[in-house]
Amino acid sequence: MNRTISLISSLSLVSTMMLQAQNNIPSHQHFKVETLVTGLVDAMEMTVLPSNDILIAERTGALKLFSPAKNETTLIHKFDVAVKTRNNSRETGLLGITADPNFAKNGWLYAYYSPKEPEEHRLSRFTIKGGKLGEEKILLNVPQSRADGVCHEGGSLAFDGKGNLFLSLGDNTNPFASDGSAPINEKEGVEHQNAQRSAANTNDLRGKILRIKPTPDGKYTIPAGNLFPKGTKDTRPEIFVMGNRNPWRIGVDQRTGFVYWGEVGPDASKDSDRGPKGYDEINQAKTAGNFGWPYFIANNLPYSAYDFATKKIGEKCNVAAPENLSRLNTGLKKLPVPREPLWFGPRSCHCAATVYYFDDYAASATKLPKELDQCLITYDWNNGRMQLTKLDKSSNMEWKKDWLHEKKFVHPSDVEIGKDGSMYVLEYGSAWYDGKDGKLKKVTYSTTPIVEQQQKAPDPRLAGLKEKHPGTRLLAESNCISCHQTQVASVGPRYVDVADRYRNNKDAEKELIQKVIKGGGGVWGQIPMPPNPQYNEEQVSQMIDAILALEPIEHKE
Repeated sequence: MNRTISLISSLSLVSTMMLQAQNNIPSHQHFKVETLVTGLVDAMEMTVLPSNDILIAERTGALKLFSPAKNETTLIHKFDVAVKTRNNSRETGLLGITADPNFAKNGWLYAYYSPKEPEEHRLSRFTIKGGKLGEEKILLNVPQSRADGVCHEGGSLAFDGKGNLFLSLGDNTNPFASDGSAPINEKEGVEHQNAQRSAANTNDLRGKILRIKPTPDGKYTIPAGNLFPKGTKDTRPEIFVMGNRNPWRIGVDQRTGFVYWGEVGPDASKDSDRGPKGYDEINQAKTAGNFGWPYFIANNLPYSAYDFATKKIGEKCNVAAPENLSRLNTGLKKLPVPREPLWFGPRSCHCAATVYYFDDYAASATKLPKELDQCLITYDWNNGRMQLTKLDKSSNMEWKKDWLHEKKFVHPSDVEIGKDGSMYVLEYGSAWYDGKDGKLKKVTYSTTPIVEQQQKAPDPRLAGLKEKHPGTRLLAESNCISCHQTQVASVGPRYVDVADRYRNNKDAEKELIQKVIKGGGGVWGQIPMPPNPQYNEEQVSQMIDAILALEPIEHKE
């Protein structure tokens, strides 16, 4: 009896200590957000150089250098990349960059990009000399399908402390014909709708995170400990992690070498006989492993086998003994047992940065505080929110906490820790494609609260909406503005156009509420709108009311 009481008391004490640690995180008033660069186009990834200069990759091909000392941004190189066209893939371009750990001596930069020809992605090493990009050494070519509607290309790059290079690759699959469920379509002629050919294929690099060791001659070797030893039949030795949908941004713990990534989940709004609703994952790989897609999601919730031709639902995938029996599989039929994520949540667009260690950075009055020590920093591209995940000495999760939600970031696409321990946030920009308002921001810490000297700049995606309308506030915190803006067309229609179309429709509110909650498509084009079951009818009604209150468009003669 006394032992039971002692155990309960110990657990209660631990719980209290964890809660206290979360509550000790300094409030947002202690963090200053400074804009360093504006006018970026589809900003994708950055790398902080030893000089504190920052290289920035734009999806449309530009490689830019920001110099804090000069407070200026210059164009280093323009990659001739394949970008979206009507019948092309949706997420190609200059996708990722990172500097070599010995950049100060060798000037090497690694880039992952989509050349116009041939139809592939390319991992290359360049030498920067005199502010220009020099000789290219191609390390790896990844064949890519550019059939209509494919997406999920990944492309994030990061080194560990031992000089191993990690590269994330999406499943290169069209997800829209799968109704938010597993894309496992075996019909002839729609191979690009089947992730069994990529993410679940041990002999294909797509839907994976690779780990290689670059060598001075511009080639690479395979580090020990990857998922499949070199020479294993029907496998690729570069694979460290398999079973990924879209590991869009990764981070590597420089002390442990553990890799972290956000797995962007599918669109299903509810559980069904075909499988679970959509979830995002934040994953951690301490060692090589399989993370389940397209057979499992979240904490290994299984999808069912499904015949897209007959609509017949088969048995659920076996988590204890997963198999890839697809006609498109060129790898092993029996797959490794899937791992579970560090944590998971509702479908959105989560990404992982890195683990912050207070003592790894020189004395600095503005570096992130000690309370963030050994916290994994994650962020959501859709709504701009950040999270802290506290890790213990074994890198297991102790607690998770929302962070800096009051600091509005517009589509954050990369987060890096600077040489002084401050944090850089790269904003993709408000539009889905070819936006021109991407930014580079710097976040610094102050032991005393910072008094805001000026009002925050308004979110450009909400221009024209009534600021104090409750629907506007809901839209500002929603995933809706990842695809829509009021005045500028993005992947979805402008809200002013929505208002114009439905202004005189007496049933508009009822129709739009159901469309937002349940999803829909076909009205504004080919791309469907995912469901949003996280909102109730009253919340959606307020959003719709704010949109329909927009002023009519002035049509020029």
